[in-house]
Amino acid sequence: MQRVALDRMTRALHLSGVAVFEFEDLGADDPLAADAPAYYSDRVCSLLGRHGDVPPVVGTWLAALHPDDRERVRLARREQLLTAGAAKLEYRVLVGDAVRWWQEQSEAAATRPGRASLVAVVRDITDERAEQEDVRRSVELLHQTQAAAAVGGWEVDLATNALYWTDETRRLHEAPPGFVPDVAGGINFYAPEHVPLISAAFDRCTRGEPYDVQLDIITCLGNRRHVQAAGVPYYEDGKLTRIYGIFRDITEQRRREDELRAQIEIIARQDSAIRQLSTPIIQTWDNILTLPLLGNIDAARATHIMERLLAEVTRTRARFAILDLTGVDALDESTADHLLRLVRAVDLLGARGVLCGLQPAIAESLTSLGLDLAGVVTYRNLHEALQRCIHALSARPRPGATVQGVSLRP
Repeated sequence: MQRVALDRMTRALHLSGVAVFEFEDLGADDPLAADAPAYYSDRVCSLLGRHGDVPPVVGTWLAALHPDDRERVRLARREQLLTAGAAKLEYRVLVGDAVRWWQEQSEAAATRPGRASLVAVVRDITDERAEQEDVRRSVELLHQTQAAAAVGGWEVDLATNALYWTDETRRLHEAPPGFVPDVAGGINFYAPEHVPLISAAFDRCTRGEPYDVQLDIITCLGNRRHVQAAGVPYYEDGKLTRIYGIFRDITEQRRREDELRAQIEIIARQDSAIRQLSTPIIQTWDNILTLPLLGNIDAARATHIMERLLAEVTRTRARFAILDLTGVDALDESTADHLLRLVRAVDLLGARGVLCGLQPAIAESLTSLGLDLAGVVTYRNLHEALQRCIHALSARPRPGATVQGVSLRP
């Protein structure tokens, strides 16, 4: 009668996709006895890759049990036989060259002192295990990626107004494990001056407008952090049901940007100071400015020189600006053109620009370039230029005459 009932149960379970086996006369001292009698349904034989005659002993199943799982199964089976209770196990079996996972639910029943029988239903869960492993790996990868990038995620269910934080978001807020915020509480983490900004952004998002802001929060431990918070609306069947977002700590990035900005400002100030030092404008006499020029003069430097010199001529109301070229060794067409423009610009301000200290090579360059030198006054050195300018200042100009009207020639 028991065998008939088992056969009926086996047929019913076969339709549900599970297999049945029975082990008889097992003892707790040897729960995996290979010679103990056994019964295997056709589906068990199929799962084992066996067809035809299958030896009706525990050894048939034991031979397929993965060697690395035998000790774990033996201990579980021994405990089950001692208590004559139910058990649920997952273990690997070898089917040909393949490794498959079985899930077994079994129950032991005492048959005589120290002995028991066991009925089990098993099903192949290899594909399920693979899917679970893929999900586990994806979740773990997501957690590790979030931690590495200091990026957390969050979600708001608009139907219930429930807020969900990922572990990384909770960590970035320095909140204790298991901390569950609500929407209002999440917003109140922001610095007081930023609460209105994030509140307005979230409110717009509930009406379908995404946002991406950079604001400050105050963590559970009282630390101020600079964060990027972004939210996007999510629609189901055309209805806005959720808001998904990211939360990223950019405190260190902001610190590096501030340091870089400060360094750039320092470099700019140093560059300005260097330019000032490389373009010294000296008031050598009342109403006389002298500008010693050294090295190469490119377009950028020429522009800077012109701006400084014209500003000083205006500020000091100078009547003469002497450009001393003693330290200039070479002069190309562009540089020469800049110098002549500078002289004429000084003239337009009502002063007189003069050149001095031209080396032979510079004089040759100016004549060979074919530039218009009409009206340009030059002297051999700074001493001579100063003498002529002082003499011109001391001469009494005719009524209504300008400084340009005063001759600087002997």
